[in-house]
Amino acid sequence: MELNVSYILPFFVGTIFGIFVSITIIKIRQIRVERLDEKTLLIKLPFLGSIEVLEEKNQGVFIRGLAESLPNLLKLLDLDTMLQYALRYNINYIGIEGNLNGLWSDRKLAYCTMSKGYKGGYNIYLNPSLNCEAVSNHLSKQLNTVIKPDEVYPFLFFHEIGHTTAANEKSYFTALVNHSLSGGRRSARRRRALKNLYLESERYADEFGIQELTRWRQTRKELTSI
Repeated sequence: MELNVSYILPFFVGTIFGIFVSITIIKIRQIRVERLDEKTLLIKLPFLGSIEVLEEKNQGVFIRGLAESLPNLLKLLDLDTMLQYALRYNINYIGIEGNLNGLWSDRKLAYCTMSKGYKGGYNIYLNPSLNCEAVSNHLSKQLNTVIKPDEVYPFLFFHEIGHTTAANEKSYFTALVNHSLSGGRRSARRRRALKNLYLESERYADEFGIQELTRWRQTRKELTSI
């Protein structure tokens, strides 16, 4: 029996083309678009990595995932307070995503990160599933200051703002960036310096949080007395 090449070749070419098309479709479906701020989109492309694309600036205030996040955020802190502090301290985003692939690690109450967009700034994340009664007791003992259950989220929000450069010139984040840009190795001395700066930054953020919480209390008191 003779093998007819005229039938095998088209079949082989068609199979290879079909596999290529299938892989291409799968990869296209893996393209992800993430908004970094009100003007910057981060497009994650298979094979090519990530690229930032600038959009024309929209008018208004931008909060990523507003429709999904806002109802949950409003349960934690009022919108007017969030926006006022966001504008004053260069906060680009306030969210409820966790610190481990969207999930919250044990005992993680809130955290702050530097934004990835071209404008810099910070993102603040609040754990929406806290037991406010338990956290209230913990914070009150740790800070030697009474933090009521309904004040837990305002304090955590203010505490994280205390880590920004606008609130704290000795920002731990800024120190880390400067160290990374310097290209220096992290010697034991440098690690101790960064650890001490971190502890100092935490102490300052606590003081800033208590200070702003006191102001928030007074503002709320004045509004309720009207």
